[in-house]
Amino acid sequence: MIVSRQNHRSDFLKVNEYTFERVRNFKYLGADINEDANSHEEVKRRLIAANRCYFGLLSLFKSKLLSRKSKVTLYKVLVRPIALYASSTWATTKSDEKKLEVFETKILRKIFGPKKNNEGEYEIRSNKNLEELYNETNIVGILKSARIGWAGHVWRSKGLIGQIISWKPNTKRPRGRPRQRWSDRIKEDLKRLGVRNAEKTAQNREDWRQCVVAAMGLKGL
Repeated sequence: MIVSRQNHRSDFLKVNEYTFERVRNFKYLGADINEDANSHEEVKRRLIAANRCYFGLLSLFKSKLLSRKSKVTLYKVLVRPIALYASSTWATTKSDEKKLEVFETKILRKIFGPKKNNEGEYEIRSNKNLEELYNETNIVGILKSARIGWAGHVWRSKGLIGQIISWKPNTKRPRGRPRQRWSDRIKEDLKRLGVRNAEKTAQNREDWRQCVVAAMGLKGL
């Protein structure tokens, strides 16, 4: 696979006497890696998988025998982990985070159901009302917290992964806006938390743990 802004037409990569077929994307440990170096398709795939899980459990989410608390636990333990699998490595955009929020809101509306208005008629609950009833960290906050937690592990690493992150290519940056990177999202979130020297802060596990917890309060971009 070639990750580049240039249009490489070759369908094969040759290294010495070996020839490798070029691919546009591939799966690694269940996560999609593509030549555009973005998370859009992976977010879509995870939401499709999470929706399948949700519809498989729909009879339980509809059941009047289960309490709301039990249904929320079902969502948090079975459905949400599928949607956020490997999310600590995502470089999400505003639209990606919006899709995740819409997905969670759909499930919460099913869990808490409609409400009666002043005229005695049933109506859909507002997002604010759902947030008050749920009263827990939303899916985007969980994502950001997990991503910052993983960043701390990476920055403390003295092995190969730490070397890759700190490596700087000895070339000039091409014209135009650079692609959004995973590290850019991390630094933007930490900036909102008031953390400036992130890599140095990450060396202290206790201080970094506080950043991870604080990140749960972050909303979308």
